[in-house]
Amino acid sequence: MRLHTVMSFRSVAATADERVRQLPGDDLIAESVGQLTYAITIQRPRSEVWPWLVQMGAGTRAGWYSYDRLDNGGRPSTRRIVPALQHIVVGTLFPALPGRTDGFFVLQFTPGFHLVIGWRSPGDTLITTWAFVLEDAGNDSTRLVVRSRASARYPFFGLPSLVGLPLIRAVHFLMQRKQLLGIARRVEEHDTLLDRFMPEYDVVERHRIRVAASAAETLNAAGHVDMRASPLIRAIVRLRALAMGDTTDDAGRPRGLMAETTSMGWHVLAETPGREVVVGAAARPWLPNVTFEPLPPEQFVAFNTPGYVKIVWTLRIDSAWPGGTVFSTETRAVATDAESRAKFRRYWKRVVPGVVAIRWILLRQLKKDAEGNRLESLTDGRSH
Repeated sequence: MRLHTVMSFRSVAATADERVRQLPGDDLIAESVGQLTYAITIQRPRSEVWPWLVQMGAGTRAGWYSYDRLDNGGRPSTRRIVPALQHIVVGTLFPALPGRTDGFFVLQFTPGFHLVIGWRSPGDTLITTWAFVLEDAGNDSTRLVVRSRASARYPFFGLPSLVGLPLIRAVHFLMQRKQLLGIARRVEEHDTLLDRFMPEYDVVERHRIRVAASAAETLNAAGHVDMRASPLIRAIVRLRALAMGDTTDDAGRPRGLMAETTSMGWHVLAETPGREVVVGAAARPWLPNVTFEPLPPEQFVAFNTPGYVKIVWTLRIDSAWPGGTVFSTETRAVATDAESRAKFRRYWKRVVPGVVAIRWILLRQLKKDAEGNRLESLTDGRSH
């Protein structure tokens, strides 16, 4: 059972310059009968995008991150970096479909900068090239530019080029857009710190929001946002307590997200100063008066006492544009045995609408607080 927030609309349109300028691999097909260029900005550095490109391919590889029913036999493209697929050489095959021995072969690559793959005819003539180019876009972000070029031997589904070319353009746009969005989502959602403590999980929930404030201002607001300041959140928590028969009195707990959660038993597992905090605990959330048992980092991964669910969540800040950030929070949970997994799934189905609502409210309150504090500090600075 996995819950993901919906990715907002993102453009995959290449700029005028990106469409016309020379890219790696262009020289491999000197006279192209068709060229298609698309691009997307990913809020991560090139080094974090590259591993997802080199593991592409159907079947035993990671998938194409596009429409898996069409190009990966219905098997979902992976959402993690696969170490065994990180080594490529010129000639490495990226199968087009599961079980096939043909597909795209690696033609050229420079790690962290570009990857060019291509399809050859039975006579070893290059029919098409597919270039993935990574360029720095500032603020630790990457511009991924993708270009496909076809030679005069491209079959166009056996149709005349006047009919086949428009059809190919339409199909390619749909598949390429899905792939670029799939790559961007995976890169931006991938969290190395979380993977240290829970690489596999039963439930995952993710939320993101853009904030017009610095990383320090956003992280400070995230740590101090007050859940009990919202009447709606208080109502959701009260309804959960009534439904579960929870008699816990939280009135004496400190205010502010980090202070309140750590007072409940959550433990900080890891931290990247100024960027990310990972918190975790073991619990039996299906019980009326749920308690969270803190586990130190060195014990968290190995903890497997039956009857529990291990939960980790993160507060993370990524620079997105000058003076702006993307705040994300991700929660993962895994049960320690089959019986607990069944109990947790039944519990999760009941509470997940409230959990999503609380996250939605908190993120917007965080955005308001961070941007308000930034505006206040700028105003104070000008007044002096």
